[in-house]
Amino acid sequence: MRQSGLTLIEAMVALAVFAIGALGILSLFLGSFSLSAQSQNLTSGYEIAQSAVAVLRANGSNALSLDGTIVTASQAGNSLLTPVSQMMSAYGMPSNTQVALGVSSLNGNGLCPCSATVSVSWNGGAQSYTTQTIVGY
Repeated sequence: MRQSGLTLIEAMVALAVFAIGALGILSLFLGSFSLSAQSQNLTSGYEIAQSAVAVLRANGSNALSLDGTIVTASQAGNSLLTPVSQMMSAYGMPSNTQVALGVSSLNGNGLCPCSATVSVSWNGGAQSYTTQTIVGY
């Protein structure tokens, strides 16, 4: 009389195939979480950079006075840039995030209109977002 059913070896092979498939799916999930975090930081970097550009534009011809300014989440260093610092904290950026402002006169005469470069970097500079614009016109 022959009994039907799975042998122990067949059950172990099925379990091994299932485990390999599950590990593949798990690696996809982990990769997507990492990419999601990077995308969120890049979007936050863009928003923070646009906030800094808005501050430069609001200062008009005085934007040159902000050349070389570094802003961190913990300290703006300049009261005009406090909103940028607050935005970095609000977006939950890593604590080592910084915004660097570069402003130079387009005419070379020390007056605006000026070319402004805003660079937001985080994770020790491993990730960054940079934008350029004209201010003080």
